[in-house]
Amino acid sequence: MENETARAEERNNPVEHVLSGFYKNAAVGADSISTLLPKVGDMKLRRELFEQRSYYEDQKRELKEQMAEIWLEPSETGKMAKLCSDMTIRMKARGGITTGEAAKLMVEGTNMGMVQLHQLLNSNPNIPDDLKEQGDRILAREQRYLDRITPYL
Repeated sequence: MENETARAEERNNPVEHVLSGFYKNAAVGADSISTLLPKVGDMKLRRELFEQRSYYEDQKRELKEQMAEIWLEPSETGKMAKLCSDMTIRMKARGGITTGEAAKLMVEGTNMGMVQLHQLLNSNPNIPDDLKEQGDRILAREQRYLDRITPYL
């Protein structure tokens, strides 16, 4: 009940909702990469994955600090998304995974995350400009990551 109340209040506060969405994106991305990484043999793709995971971990830390400034803690609402992502990766990589298959999983996950970020920003038009710019920077970074991993398909 307490968790439901917190979520309802968060929905009424667009800044909290957007920050929580940014955090969820970074958390799911980091967890997905951590699940996939041990199965990837191509060293160049592994480097890309390591760097992207580091970016997500840094982003999570920065978002936690940003959220703490408004007395908000990241919720683990992304647990189900993380679980689904983890299960999908494990199932597809069960018998081994090619570089192209690994890249495809990351492209699909990144695209899904970008769609969710666009929806988040578009459904919260009254957030401060600096938060919109932060979202735009995150999306631009995700696009650059996509541009780097699509050659592995």
